[in-house]
Amino acid sequence: MTICIDIPADVESALRDQFGPGLEVRAKQDLAVSWFRDGRLTSRQVAALLGMSLFEAHAFLKSRGATLPMSLSDVEADLADLHKSHGS
Repeated sequence: MTICIDIPADVESALRDQFGPGLEVRAKQDLAVSWFRDGRLTSRQVAALLGMSLFEAHAFLKSRGATLPMSLSDVEADLADLHKSHGS
C-alpha cells in the first residue's frame, strides 16, 4: 500500500534541507516510531514496515528512545523468532 501526504512546498523544502534525499525513508521511520510509542504497532510490525529483522528493529527503536516494557510472552516470542532465524 502506498500512502501519499501533501505538504506545502516550503515545508518540504525545509525538510529536504534537513534530511536530503532520505526524507521519505525518515518520514516512514518517524511514523513507525510514533505508532510504536502509541502502542499502535508492535516491534514485529515495525520490523516488517521498515524491512528489518526483529532484532534490527529493537536496536532501531532503542536508538530512537522508543522502548516499551516487554511482557513475558513478548520475550518468549522473540526467543522463538531468534531460534527460527538461526535454524535451531
